[in-house]
Amino acid sequence: MAKYFKGSYLFGVVGGVFCLLAFWVLSWVGLDPIDFTLLFACLITPVFVFIGIKNYRDTTGAGEMLFAQGMTVGFVIYGLIALITALGIALFLQMAPDLFASYKADRISYLQEKQTYITENVNKEAFDKAMTEHRGMSVRDVALDVFLKIFILELFFTIIISIILKRIKN
Repeated sequence: MAKYFKGSYLFGVVGGVFCLLAFWVLSWVGLDPIDFTLLFACLITPVFVFIGIKNYRDTTGAGEMLFAQGMTVGFVIYGLIALITALGIALFLQMAPDLFASYKADRISYLQEKQTYITENVNKEAFDKAMTEHRGMSVRDVALDVFLKIFILELFFTIIISIILKRIKN
């Protein structure tokens, strides 16, 4: 396991730092930094996973790589990107409570705009439960949400990239 981690952790760390830089720039520019950082992460993570898996195959694997090896390397990369991004956003939101309050207010406002749609298609209790959960939202909830969205989405990209880069010499 150490050889997979050693060959891939740098790609995950650099990808996570890029996501945090994007978060900082987006918040400085005045855009919604959390949602746009998620979009940015979902766009750059496959690039880092591809480069990291290819690097592993060409260096450590001596030109060969099994699907499982590609998945392991990819897991380390996108796991680190998701973890660093989520922890960095949580830290930033703790230091800037006004940004968190603004994000929370935007989510509640969006939910209130969709009240009619939700009550017609689901029921009033579901809307009330969602509203209660949004009002009780914490920084930890936002960080967990960011982590899970990046982690789960990038799993599918890693599967595809591992299949593409798999190579076995006969």
